[in-house]
Amino acid sequence: MITKEIIEANNLLRENLNTENKAFYENLLLYIRIEGFARNEHKIETQLLSILQDILEAQGEGVSAADYFGKEPKVIADDILSEMPRHILEVIKVGFYVVLTYIGVCFLPSLMVAEKPIDIGMLVISGAFLYIVVLIGFKYLGRTVYQVNTILKNKYLQYFVIWIVICLAIAPIYLMSMFLKTPLRLRLDGGLGMVIILLALTIGLYFFIRAKDKTLLWPFIIFLVGAGVMGIVTRLPKLNAMLLHTEKGRYLIAGVIIVLLLTFYLLNFVALKKIKK
Repeated sequence: MITKEIIEANNLLRENLNTENKAFYENLLLYIRIEGFARNEHKIETQLLSILQDILEAQGEGVSAADYFGKEPKVIADDILSEMPRHILEVIKVGFYVVLTYIGVCFLPSLMVAEKPIDIGMLVISGAFLYIVVLIGFKYLGRTVYQVNTILKNKYLQYFVIWIVICLAIAPIYLMSMFLKTPLRLRLDGGLGMVIILLALTIGLYFFIRAKDKTLLWPFIIFLVGAGVMGIVTRLPKLNAMLLHTEKGRYLIAGVIIVLLLTFYLLNFVALKKIKK
């Protein structure tokens, strides 16, 4: 079976687990999939399906998963992962991809309002910090999530703690965007700004169309297209003065930004629920 078929089979078979075994197996699955990043995905999913089938067979004989394996899920997972070394070049490549995506996502919103300069230096510094966070995340995220899931039994409390951990990790990036100022600023007003926005939108839409799974990309693409359209509108000579230099215009811009942000967060919530299902 190909990897996608293995994952689908796993999802179907997992519904046959009782409550105790399901908790045991899903902690194992979550940890392996997070820690398995940049390893052989097909081998990992094959192992997960094999373990699930063993647990279901033992369950049919009245033996719990914990008794059958005699180990904590993390110990089993570490044994499996030790035989599948992580590809360092893949980690570095994905880290750069995350940073470039971050800079790309920040670029269009920075052009949303004409006459506001883009701080290129701040984007580079915060992007470098994000890269370090990503590399550290590859090393510690899996065990952190596993510990939260095993210590805290309430799912809402689990989500809250994980959300706090993620917020603490990325909070410096938001602080940089708010307070860090560098001399490397670029103004892209008028026709040049509109050409850059259209070019950025074209590149973004190209990668969006090529993506196999667009579930998590929809919130970003809708937000960025909205930001790009707004950036073009605020650069049009007849609308520039009305939107940027009148009180009603500034309120209108603020309202559009709020709507775009609310739409972005709502679509992210819907996408995450879809993925969870």
